[in-house]
Amino acid sequence: MDHSTIKKSTDIWKDTLGLIESEVGIRQFNLWFKNTHLISFDNGSLSIGVPNQFVQAKIRENYEPLIKNLIKSITSVSPSIKLQVENNGHSKKSHNAVTGSIKFEKPCSQENSFISNKKLMLENYVVGGCNRLAHAAALEISKPGPVAFNTLFIHGSIGVGKTHLLQGIWNRLKEKSNTVSAVYMPAENWTNEFVYSLKGGRLESFRKKYRSVDIFLVDDVHFLAKKNGIQEEFLHTFNTLHGLSKRIVFASDAHPRFMDQLQESLVSRFMSGMIAKIEQPGFNTSLQILRSKTADSRKKVPDNVLEFISEKFNDSVRSMESAITTVMAYANINKVKIDLKLATETLSELYKNKKNITLKDIEGVVISHYNVLRSDIHSGNKSKNIALARQICMYLAKVLTESSYQEIGKYFGNKRHTTAIFAIKKVKEKNESSVEFRSHIENLIRMAKKQ
Repeated sequence: MDHSTIKKSTDIWKDTLGLIESEVGIRQFNLWFKNTHLISFDNGSLSIGVPNQFVQAKIRENYEPLIKNLIKSITSVSPSIKLQVENNGHSKKSHNAVTGSIKFEKPCSQENSFISNKKLMLENYVVGGCNRLAHAAALEISKPGPVAFNTLFIHGSIGVGKTHLLQGIWNRLKEKSNTVSAVYMPAENWTNEFVYSLKGGRLESFRKKYRSVDIFLVDDVHFLAKKNGIQEEFLHTFNTLHGLSKRIVFASDAHPRFMDQLQESLVSRFMSGMIAKIEQPGFNTSLQILRSKTADSRKKVPDNVLEFISEKFNDSVRSMESAITTVMAYANINKVKIDLKLATETLSELYKNKKNITLKDIEGVVISHYNVLRSDIHSGNKSKNIALARQICMYLAKVLTESSYQEIGKYFGNKRHTTAIFAIKKVKEKNESSVEFRSHIENLIRMAKKQ
């Protein structure tokens, strides 16, 4: 392989790492990919150096298909992948890593328990209706002096910006004062360190470390579900910090009430303070996020490209960021300008595989669940069961599609747009006042997405 080919391969791997970070998030990227490097990329074979067997097994088990797809999106080549464990720059044979045992390595110290992304600041967090409350709560709990609440629980689906807020709080605290003792880590890391300390007879040191901090930030706390012994230790850590009026911030994919196999005592602690949900961003917020993402790009990204990505990849912030990163990487590698044609061609395989939910899909899920007829939904029947089913149809249509109030009203019974607005408002109010009803609606949403 000549020098120019090596350089090009290195660029490809660098761009791939950028896409991986956008796809999996900064936390998972730092855990599994930060210390990897390209060994070679030749004849459709990609060799990646990894620091140990643990990382090798994790990437092989969870991320190989992702790497293949991203490399293919950049080069049109679907490579075979070799993960080589390296010791002081020398590769170990791959079969040793497969058949050998994976040792539990000593976790990093508190000061190095995670690698902060300095770009994730509260000041550059794009605020919209979907996240305004969560952002305001993050600003409140990170300010000096007395605060309105000491415990904050942020929840929302994958890739909507929860980690950005937690790291933003961390970065603001470290910026304001070097004397503040603050810990940020994913719940998985905390769990691993607890198990290591328990096995090594260092439990008291572990407890002292985490029960004496000024602010405790834990991401992905849903990881604690089904782990009763771990939950018990976590509960005691929470109680100690809470009793000392320390600040505690958690993030999760789900509301505490909807986290399976979580002890009731821990659920009640999670719900003892401020709870803020982050919704999926709307079209305008999505555009702002993409503009922020491309602000420092050397290549100009036209608005129609950003609008295209906002429309086709609006299921999560991470999905949009991955799409725009793919387009920019492709343009840089091929030294071409970014336009709508390039974006469409580059991303066509990805967005064509995304299922567009239709009003008919939504109607099918609701009538099946409520055991009503399709003709009932379209009729003027105002009986309680049918009226509720019709209102839920309209609400789901507004949440899951781009349909206007007029289009929704017309489809579901030839109603006026004001009727659709009223129905959606009624369901939204009930959704916000009843945990049980909200769980029911979220289940219908999942069912509609599977259609």
